[in-house]
Amino acid sequence: MDCGTSPPKRPKLNPHGKALRRERIFERVRGGWSYEAIATEQRVTPRRIRQIISEALRRREVDGGPEQAMLQLVRLEGALRLGAEAVAAGDIGAIGPYLNVLDRIDRYRRGAAPVQVYDKASRDRLFAKLNQIAARLLAETEPKPPAAEGGSHGAAAPERNEPRPLDSAASP
Repeated sequence: MDCGTSPPKRPKLNPHGKALRRERIFERVRGGWSYEAIATEQRVTPRRIRQIISEALRRREVDGGPEQAMLQLVRLEGALRLGAEAVAAGDIGAIGPYLNVLDRIDRYRRGAAPVQVYDKASRDRLFAKLNQIAARLLAETEPKPPAAEGGSHGAAAPERNEPRPLDSAASP
């Protein structure tokens, strides 16, 4: 055999190398690359790229919930743009696929909304804030004892500056 004609074998990847490759692959998928383009860059077959992606999805190693929905929204933006251009150009056959893309975008937008968790700790923080506000309001409405005479410069409380309109002639 002639050793000069066969391509050099790639070294086998360790777990860290595989994780980095998976990250690169998903980065390209998020960027809208085709499986063929990713496979060419990673020097593997498109079938292997599909296997890596499906394995990662099966093991749930990608973003979950809202992050996954945002990924799908980013991927659908290109299809939406192309569909809109085709419809604007008068292609009647593009209306159906355009509406399908819009439907998918609507579905993923609902999933992309962050889920707000309202647990016991959140409730306790809310009640603590409400109690502080109630205590402050109660302290402001209680009558204050008369001020002791002789210890202060003036018996009257200092006047508050009232807000003035910015456009008034009196403002400097």
